[in-house]
Amino acid sequence: MKTTRLREGKYANYIEVGYNEFEFYFDLGQYDPKSKQGQTHTRVVTSPACAKMMGETLSSSVENFEREYGAIPASSDENDAMEMVRESLKRTEIKS
Repeated sequence: MKTTRLREGKYANYIEVGYNEFEFYFDLGQYDPKSKQGQTHTRVVTSPACAKMMGETLSSSVENFEREYGAIPASSDENDAMEMVRESLKRTEIKS
């Protein structure tokens, strides 16, 4: 019997990237405009080759998104991040 596992999702609007000779580190979290600080909640550690593939995949996905939904504004000040999350959730509920 196959069981479906629901993956945990965490909102991130903040990222720090670090690397050494062997690994890349991606610290993801949430930026609080009031305190002007980011709070990290997840660290992803991966190989340089995988990091490169992730970058290429993200770039391709952004291009596809913009073809489907229009250009993404360069400035985050123009976007209400939580409104984008709410809209995303609405679309996910419809497709499910």
